Amino acid sequence: MDTSAAGKTDIFKMAQKVRGQIRYQASLLAAWAELQSLYYRNLIEYYFRNVNLMQPKSFVQSFRMMRTVHRVRPYTAVFVPRLVALYRLSEEVNRLALPGDFVECGVYNGGSAAIMASFCEKGGPKRNIWLFDSFEGLPEPTEKDGDRAPAYEGWCHGDLAKVTRVFQEMRISDDRIRLVTGWFQDTFPTVEIPRIVILHIDADWYESVKLCLEKFYDSVQPGGYIVLDDYGAWEGCRMATDEFIAARALDVKLIQVDYTGFYFQKPEK
Repeated sequence: MDTSAAGKTDIFKMAQKVRGQIRYQASLLAAWAELQSLYYRNLIEYYFRNVNLMQPKSFVQSFRMMRTVHRVRPYTAVFVPRLVALYRLSEEVNRLALPGDFVECGVYNGGSAAIMASFCEKGGPKRNIWLFDSFEGLPEPTEKDGDRAPAYEGWCHGDLAKVTRVFQEMRISDDRIRLVTGWFQDTFPTVEIPRIVILHIDADWYESVKLCLEKFYDSVQPGGYIVLDDYGAWEGCRMATDEFIAARALDVKLIQVDYTGFYFQKPEK
């Protein structure tokens, strides 16, 4: 074989490999840039959605909301619309002085929990924030979670140090925090929360969501909220929720926030 030809072949293969790496890195950069663009578009959009020209205070109130959302951004995978929804629901239950604690099942790095917890420091009924997470990533899914689910086992591996950091940055008192580490099936039997005002379920899979609803729904106060981060994204979450609502014969309206986030209000009766 001609050594010069072999050398050219090697150079060609190497060039192809380098081009492939550059294209891959460029695609990652493009995806990151698009995500950044979407984030800031959403931030601006939701700021103006929440202002009213006839109410000058709304400009400041909306700014405070978006500043809070922006501050927790490094600590969450939840998109702006769902963070805004959590903020507004937390603000509402405080304004109405509904009794009960905030509960989050599936904490990741603490960003969305910190939004709710910030209202523990804003007057109204005394509240605590309960955080439930294994901090070992998503558990093994079942067949009810769909064909895509197995690839995500172990994802969303939260970092306790980041949870601590975001709560410190938001100046949330340690006295308000109830951190329960471990798998839901092991930790839920060890706790009792008499009154809950917002139950935020970011647990993805059928079994996890089912456990959350069965354990905590009865403690949610009438007029409180059940927030489902994955109802639109994962069939297991949707199935567990629909089955629970049907089994309890609940007369509730699921309100859509974005492509995956939904919530409903616990009926008064």
